[in-house]
Amino acid sequence: MEKEIIHTDLGIVTINYLNWRDTVEMIESLKQQSFQLFRIVIVDNYSNNDSFEKLSQLYADDDLVILIRSHENLGFAKANNLGINILKKKYFLYKILVVNNDLIFRDRNYLDKLMKIKYAANVGAVGTNILTSAGFEQNPVYERTNLLRLLEQNWDFFFNPIFHSHHNVFRKISQFLRQLRPEKGDYVRENIFFLHGSAILLTENYLKWSRGFYPKTFLYFEENILKIIFDKTSLKMTFAPISGVYHKEDQSSKLAKQDESFKIKLLSENSRKAIFLKLLPAFFIKRIMSDN
Repeated sequence: MEKEIIHTDLGIVTINYLNWRDTVEMIESLKQQSFQLFRIVIVDNYSNNDSFEKLSQLYADDDLVILIRSHENLGFAKANNLGINILKKKYFLYKILVVNNDLIFRDRNYLDKLMKIKYAANVGAVGTNILTSAGFEQNPVYERTNLLRLLEQNWDFFFNPIFHSHHNVFRKISQFLRQLRPEKGDYVRENIFFLHGSAILLTENYLKWSRGFYPKTFLYFEENILKIIFDKTSLKMTFAPISGVYHKEDQSSKLAKQDESFKIKLLSENSRKAIFLKLLPAFFIKRIMSDN
């Protein structure tokens, strides 16, 4: 018997790396939502444990879930783009919610509220409240992505290992740069922010022509770069104060035992890539991000 064709309005993408139990908990919380017109793509990012087998046993015959495995660990951006591409090309879905697998949807009406949000034709992404395990809201991220701020961040990341030695000259320069930085309250008043990547709705205004995330990063700084891409292509990020999402935070990183030096290395590399994109004309940005 052929499977029933399910009408869908929303695509959802999540990455599984090692911690399949969190993925299952997140998926099951989605299945408790009052809004059920969605399809979920789980991208197993080449986990070197039994994650893919466990997820296959649970979701092989599930009409809502598409499970795929990448041929290598693609990192955050490329793995999400892989899932986005499947939803666009196979199911013609261009409104896609990208979520970390260590999220739990606590409000069963969350997706219903999200889908009812009205946004303008220049809005490329929508974010909502994301409650962390420490009890604070991750969204929005009040931060600039102008060139001066990117250069300052790159300085901090590049010289971070030196900060832990006795080269106080670098520490003093960094402290001086921090003194020049506006207070967070200034960003709030001026409404300067970008959206946290643990739960972000990418709209059809963006995904009709774009592949999703900038594919040259492996991990970290993706939200900053996405904001730069939006600024270059005249798109906006918007924040809606909808609650109901809980974020455990960094569960896969803990299982993978990533050390701080690895994180700083990636942040340093990706901040330089952000500077490169900031200096690039909009035409080239669109070519890099084009889905054609």
